[in-house]
Amino acid sequence: MTLPPALSALPFSQPRLLWPAAALALLALALGLRAQLRPGLGVRVVGQRPLLQGLGLALLLGGAGLGLAEPRWGGPEVPRLTVHVVLDASRSMLVPDQPGGASRWQAAVTVLDRLWSRPNPGVRYGLDLLTGDSVPVLPPGEDQRLLQDALRAVQPGALGSPGTALGWGLAQAGALAEPGQPAVLLLLSDGEETVEAPEAALDRAGGFLKGAGLPLYAIPFGEPRSQPVPGSGGQAPALYSTARPDLLRRLAERTGGRLLAPGEDPAQLCQNLAQGREPMPLARSLAPAHPEWGAWLALAGLALWLLAAGKPMRAWRPFLLLALVLGPGRPGRAGLPVPQSIRAWAAQSALERDDLAGAQRWRPRGDAPAHRLLAAQIDLRAGAYQGALATLEPLTGQGAPRPLPPWRAPALLMAARALLALDRPEEARALLEHLLLEQPGQPEAIHNLQSLLKDPAHPPPPPRQPPPPPPDPSQGARQDELEGLKQRLPSPNRPGGGIKDL
Repeated sequence: MTLPPALSALPFSQPRLLWPAAALALLALALGLRAQLRPGLGVRVVGQRPLLQGLGLALLLGGAGLGLAEPRWGGPEVPRLTVHVVLDASRSMLVPDQPGGASRWQAAVTVLDRLWSRPNPGVRYGLDLLTGDSVPVLPPGEDQRLLQDALRAVQPGALGSPGTALGWGLAQAGALAEPGQPAVLLLLSDGEETVEAPEAALDRAGGFLKGAGLPLYAIPFGEPRSQPVPGSGGQAPALYSTARPDLLRRLAERTGGRLLAPGEDPAQLCQNLAQGREPMPLARSLAPAHPEWGAWLALAGLALWLLAAGKPMRAWRPFLLLALVLGPGRPGRAGLPVPQSIRAWAAQSALERDDLAGAQRWRPRGDAPAHRLLAAQIDLRAGAYQGALATLEPLTGQGAPRPLPPWRAPALLMAARALLALDRPEEARALLEHLLLEQPGQPEAIHNLQSLLKDPAHPPPPPRQPPPPPPDPSQGARQDELEGLKQRLPSPNRPGGGIKDL
């Protein structure tokens, strides 16, 4: 069933559930009004008020439908966005029609250099080249220096198939996006389609990206007039290029994105999308859901119905109210959910009393950063280190709001502690270094990092040479005797002599 545009634009995760809930609520209200106008004898005897009962039942049904539809609003608690940059690398990008005689390719590279030369917290970038097909270069990541280096290794017209296939290439690039994760496409191109008819390419790319919930934001380059492509003069016939910014505008608007104005900063656009200041398709939005508002509305309706039920329900009201308050907190019993703030208060009180079992029973399950920190603290106390990491994962991601919120440092420190307990010291060290980059001088991070960084082992000292043994006295005496003997012996150069014969 196709929803009306007014209903499909409402910020609900499941807007289709509003129809049956509204119909049942109106039916209950109509039946209550009919019973109020024509009350029966039993109704008058027991003191029931059908109109108030019908209103209470309508609020109960409407609140249930509202909670199941999940209204969504507010900014994301943890900004996160993946930007798939699609850069036109066809030969038409060599046309020098930009200010100062620069080519379209040089202008596009300058825009990306400016984008990646500064920090972009909470945003990951991937790079694909668009020619006659899509050429993946780098998957989404945070290494912006590597992205800049990759641009230097690309020459327009040297990769992929000849021409520009916007319809096929954008669909291929969009297929690489993770389903359900906040992601957009940023296209830098002259908008010229050469593989198929422009309308066919518009239908193909626009239909795929809109169905996948991937808005396209485009930055156009080039003048909308026919110009020769450099280096094609030797071909027959020579190649000419005509930029089509109008095609890029129609394609972006069809997917829910837009064409960036001349001089608009794409970095600011990405930050607005990551922080929730600019809307995204609901399927990929990080706006938190608030089903508890429907639960509170249903509780008000139930209370109103109990108050208008008449004499038979008066004796049961205290017990029903007691079950309403105490029932949800007991595991294994059906009941209305306790608000996460109350669970967090009960769990914190149990931790202060060193009651780990009570803290685990009241462990909060909300997505608020304070609730996640408390739940991770309980997991660490219980030795559930893997569960603590899973709980802290949304808070220890690549990006954080600016200025840094107070929960960022405790989340990184607790995650590092869990990793160290799981014998993964290198990952713990990386988290602590990341925290010091965000908050230089953080004392606890410095202390923990120093405990992880072991001093290099000093080489053992060289073995000491034993002193030479003292000379043997007998050897000295023998040496003296030899010297004396040498002196007493005649020298071979001494003239001969002796006793003369008479």
